[in-house]
Amino acid sequence: MNSSASALTTRLKSVGLAITAVGAAILLSSCTFLTPQAAPATSTPAPTVAPVERSTETATAAWEVALDPIGQPVVADGVALVYAKSAAGVAAHAISVADGKELWTQPVHPGYEAPGVPLEPVVTRTSTGKSAAIFLQAATPPANDGGVAWWTAPVAFDLGTGKEIYRGREELISTRPFACDDIQDMCFIAFDESAHTVEHWVDLESGEESGGPDINPLIGNFRPVGKELYSVVTDGVEKLAHISYGEVLWEVGIEEIFGKGANTGMGWHFIYSEKLDLYVGSVGINPTDLAPEKFSEQTFSLNLRESTKTVGFRASSARVLWTSEGSQVECAKTIGTTATKLEGGEAFPVRCEYTEGHIEFPSGKYRGGLSKLVGYDPLTGNAAWETKAVEVRSWGDYGLLPSLTPGDRVIAGTFWSANLWDTSAGKYRGTSFEDVFVCLKETTYTMPPRGPYQDAPGAGSFSAFPCIKGGTAVPAFTYGALTDVNTTENGVAVISLEGKVAGYKLLNGFV
Repeated sequence: MNSSASALTTRLKSVGLAITAVGAAILLSSCTFLTPQAAPATSTPAPTVAPVERSTETATAAWEVALDPIGQPVVADGVALVYAKSAAGVAAHAISVADGKELWTQPVHPGYEAPGVPLEPVVTRTSTGKSAAIFLQAATPPANDGGVAWWTAPVAFDLGTGKEIYRGREELISTRPFACDDIQDMCFIAFDESAHTVEHWVDLESGEESGGPDINPLIGNFRPVGKELYSVVTDGVEKLAHISYGEVLWEVGIEEIFGKGANTGMGWHFIYSEKLDLYVGSVGINPTDLAPEKFSEQTFSLNLRESTKTVGFRASSARVLWTSEGSQVECAKTIGTTATKLEGGEAFPVRCEYTEGHIEFPSGKYRGGLSKLVGYDPLTGNAAWETKAVEVRSWGDYGLLPSLTPGDRVIAGTFWSANLWDTSAGKYRGTSFEDVFVCLKETTYTMPPRGPYQDAPGAGSFSAFPCIKGGTAVPAFTYGALTDVNTTENGVAVISLEGKVAGYKLLNGFV
């Protein structure tokens, strides 16, 4: 056992799987910061679209739970599941939506994906329809594991009662548990003794575990990067693969879709539209001959226009429909899609495009960076509208304030003046400073000991705060702002703020 563990650690080091998984993401996230909260505009242009009809009545929380959340909750069956900082690292808290009563809590281990992949709660369903919380917990590593990798166990707990319904064996798990086929049970991906990855499916009703080609026939090292979409690396070559119910629909080299130098190790974000049979995705592009993990050891400039690319391609065949150079959709990850053409709505989804500028290494500082927001047709990629390019100062700045919306409006502009945009028309929407929205700021957590990423904080998700259209924080939410929150059940909107999780009883007109 110990010799196998030591051999596995050696293989992981030799093939650089830590770098393949998150190494470049760590490098780039080291210069990732949320856009500073903007001050109100000194002069606001006249709106070109009628004022938004939103309630400006101040909402008072029906209940609050004192926690230090690292992201927004997942709500199901009258329970809100949220991850929060704890003395030992991170813990899962199950809270009653009705009254804010804490039902149970359990420690959570971020796993091998930390810190490059945000740590967020996951709820799945068993074959009989019961909701279960699934995550990793710390496990005792073999004595000869080399001390550079986390060994964990996949676990499942009944969402309502906190009763443990499954605990897997201790092993080196590469991908946190997720709902199999985005529907039910628990799947996770682990390394075998040859440092290759194997997907496992756990029937949470029976406790039976299946794994191997019958669950996922991909060969090499793979991980999910989108709905039914996997990145798979074999002999140093990365491909994208669409897997549905254990069947490989297609497997295509990532450079065939995104072009030379494309790899998910430089960052990725994929949106899936079942209605349009479409993936819209962006990945980082390395236009240099340097390996990404060597960027911080060199002095050079990277053209922002050459650093990322967005592509629309058929989900059923991987056929490329359109390409947008110098753009990405990761900037819009907090914006919903229910009101957009991706899901049958009228609003255009948005992407961010660098128009000019460079990123300097090893400092990670921007020089002359400009970025614009573009509303695009998801089937053609053509711009329906675009904003004026604004200054960007770091990898995480795009002139788009992270905020919760269903996709029909966004807060965009400059660092000192941001406005509410109608994403259907690409025009300013009329608002007053009584109109409140839900803005977001990034969170982190302390990494567990004995891991390979001791020098980096863990990537949480977002905590929320009430803001006006310029991004400036205000004292309280309004009922209009709470209509943007999608974690709503039985007339209660549950949201994570700094230092607490709160539930707001919505007015009858908003339920």
